[in-house]
Amino acid sequence: MRRVLFLVGCLLAAALGGWAETQITLVTPAWVAQHATDPNVRILDVRLDVHEYFIGHVPNAVHMADSTVRGPQLGFPVQYLPINMLRDLMMRAGVRDGQTVVIYSDGDNTPGATMVAYVLNKLGYPQVAFMNGGWSAYKAANLPVAQQYPSYQPGPLTVRENRTIGADLAMVRAALTNPNVKFIDARPPEAYAGDVNTWQRNGHIPGAINIPWPSIMDPNNKHQYKPLADIQAIYDAKGITKTDTIILYCGTSREASVEFVMLRHVLGYPNVRLFEGSWNMYSAIPDLPVVKGPQPR
Repeated sequence: MRRVLFLVGCLLAAALGGWAETQITLVTPAWVAQHATDPNVRILDVRLDVHEYFIGHVPNAVHMADSTVRGPQLGFPVQYLPINMLRDLMMRAGVRDGQTVVIYSDGDNTPGATMVAYVLNKLGYPQVAFMNGGWSAYKAANLPVAQQYPSYQPGPLTVRENRTIGADLAMVRAALTNPNVKFIDARPPEAYAGDVNTWQRNGHIPGAINIPWPSIMDPNNKHQYKPLADIQAIYDAKGITKTDTIILYCGTSREASVEFVMLRHVLGYPNVRLFEGSWNMYSAIPDLPVVKGPQPR
C-alpha cells in the first residue's frame, strides 16, 4: 500500500509540474525495530565511528557516516556535495524510490542525523524519519541488535532538488536589511557572543536570536526532542512566529539542522531555511557585518 501511495504521489506531482514535499517525522526506537526487516524501510546508521557500528547496530541498518555528505568547495570546508554526488551516495547506501528512510546516531552526534535528514529533504526525497532517542534509547529498550551487514542491490532513486529549504550567501546578504527575516543562531551562547576564538571573525549576524540547539533536546539524551509544548514555548518566548521568514545558521549548518527539522517539519513553520554556509562561510567574507556580545534581553 505504501508503494502504491508513493507512486500515486509521484504521478500527481509530475502532473502538477512539481515534487511531493518531504515529510520528516519522529519515530520511536520500537517502531524502528518493528520495521527493521521491511523492504520499504531503509535504516541509515550515521555514526562517525564505524567501529561502533561493527560492535552493534539496528538490524539491516546501513552505515554511512554523516561526514560523507560534505566536502570542500572553492576553498570553503564542509560544504554540501553537489546533488548528483549526493544521489549516488544515497544509492550506494541502498536508498531507493518508495522507501521510508530512517536515520539515527549516538553520543554528541545528534546534528549528524538531522543533517542527513536535511540532505534527503534537499534531494526531494518524500519520506524521512528521525529515530527519536537515538542509539542509546534503542539499546536501553533492549531491542534487537545485529552485527551482520545488510544485503541489498541499488535501485532507482528519483531526485528533484528542493530549492525552498536552503539559503545561500546572496540570500543571507539580502536578508540583512529585510526586517521580515529573523535569523536564529543555533550555536552555544559563548560562540554567539564571540567569546571563542574559532573562526576568522567571531560573533554573530546582526539581529540574530540565539537559541542553542541543545535547548530543545532532553538534557539526559540529546537525541530525544523535548515535549513539543516545551519546545513551542521556547520559540514563543523568543518571539518566533509561524508568519516569520526564518533563516537558521550555526558553525557549519550541522547543528542548525536539529532546529530545521523541528521548526519546518514537526512544528510546521512554513518559511524556514538553513544557511548552508553558516558561520564558516559568513565569517570569512570581510564586508559582512559581525556583532559581538550576549543576546539582548
